[in-house]
Amino acid sequence: MRCHRVNLRLIFGLAGLILLIWPFSDARAESSAVRLSGRILLQVQSQGEAWYINPLDWRRYYLGRPADAFALMRRFGLGISEQNYKKFAQTGAANLKGRILLRTETSGEAYYVNPEDNRLYYLGRPADAFALMRRFGLGINNQDLNKITVGTNVVAVAVDDTVARSYDWRYQDKIYYLSAKLSTNLYQIYNHSPKVYTYYAGQEPIDIRDAFYGLFLRLNSADNETNGLLAALEKKAAASGLTSEETAAFALAFIQYLPYDYEKVAAGNNNPYYPFETLYLQKGVCADKSFLAVLWLRRLGYGAAILDFPDSNHSAAGIACPAADSLAGSGYCYVETTNYFPVGIVPPSITNGQASSTVENLDNLFSAARLGRMEIKQASAGKIYQGVAAVKAEVADLQKEQQRLKQNKIELDAKQASLDSVYQSLKTQERSLSAYKANGEIDTYNRLVPAYNEAVAAYQIQAAAYEQAANAYNLAIQAFNQHYRLFYQE
Repeated sequence: MRCHRVNLRLIFGLAGLILLIWPFSDARAESSAVRLSGRILLQVQSQGEAWYINPLDWRRYYLGRPADAFALMRRFGLGISEQNYKKFAQTGAANLKGRILLRTETSGEAYYVNPEDNRLYYLGRPADAFALMRRFGLGINNQDLNKITVGTNVVAVAVDDTVARSYDWRYQDKIYYLSAKLSTNLYQIYNHSPKVYTYYAGQEPIDIRDAFYGLFLRLNSADNETNGLLAALEKKAAASGLTSEETAAFALAFIQYLPYDYEKVAAGNNNPYYPFETLYLQKGVCADKSFLAVLWLRRLGYGAAILDFPDSNHSAAGIACPAADSLAGSGYCYVETTNYFPVGIVPPSITNGQASSTVENLDNLFSAARLGRMEIKQASAGKIYQGVAAVKAEVADLQKEQQRLKQNKIELDAKQASLDSVYQSLKTQERSLSAYKANGEIDTYNRLVPAYNEAVAAYQIQAAAYEQAANAYNLAIQAFNQHYRLFYQE
């Protein structure tokens, strides 16, 4: 069973710094650039040259003379409507930290969004703009500055830099649809964000993997979209009259129906996705989708955790539930994210990383023992989900139906065997009667015919009873299959 669960490596630096990393190119340099995105850097070990870290590509651009700096900054400008300008002027532009905004519906006045307070600052004339930039400048030494790639080309980005996404999923055997516009800039921010956990020797956390997972459960300050999608789901759930617990299962179903990222597995890509990346790409593997599930469950107020199964190289989400319903008394119930499963069900089979159900096995669906050792990471407290008891009751009903079908099959097979035996006896009698008739023993033939006819009549009654039992069995099979399909929404 493969789902590319997190595999950490240790690298020991000369200064005693230990990095726990996923494969990621030039991670430290990218981390610095992302952290300084939108800032003005002053080269303090030289002549105080000013550099701008472009939030669109995390590269540094030399500002040069006032006129040159002013022209360059305007080339990075993002056109905004007057309506948006008035809004940003009042509330700030938290989603546009470090950007240059141009009032395209007036005279094209330029404003700098200071990453420190999200406020807009008028750039004015070249000299004024240059002075303002240096006012907000952050000193940096040459060694750290050289870690940030120098930019050469400037690519303008439209004001509505979004992509349309359409989602569909099933819940309670009903199909739902949701459309959203997601920010390409935000995707790039997450895509280039560190997927590395660092600590100094002697200061390592008690549980390194737990701390690493925590990186992916924190939202970027510019991200209003990950939980914005959840809010849209809550609104849709409310419109459908779903309860609080049904809303949680509804949101989990949304995640479960996101396609499994087989291409990522085939490419050997071990980099995890941040939750927004999973939503943006509309796919993910077990860890990616479990991060999203835990993040949203916490947002909904439920206790949640990552459930790791190292022996199976698989991860799932856990939702806080009564101890009696939980996995091995852990207080968490299993939530499979790679495919649809009712909350609490542990998949009987995991093939190539994706879980699947098997109608042949309805036993031990609430035990994860077959997945091997379980480790609980990023455990959090919150509301207790009570819905697993109903799932257990439904599984019990399915098991009873299946057991009755097995017993009915045994009885039907016995009826079939008895019917076959009677049929063979009739065929033997028929051959004997034919022989008597052919040999001219008409008296014997006539004497035996009534008994044969009675046996045929009895056989027909028995056959009719068998046909009735077989029809009832087939109807029961159809009802069971329908119940099973509804349970797994197949």
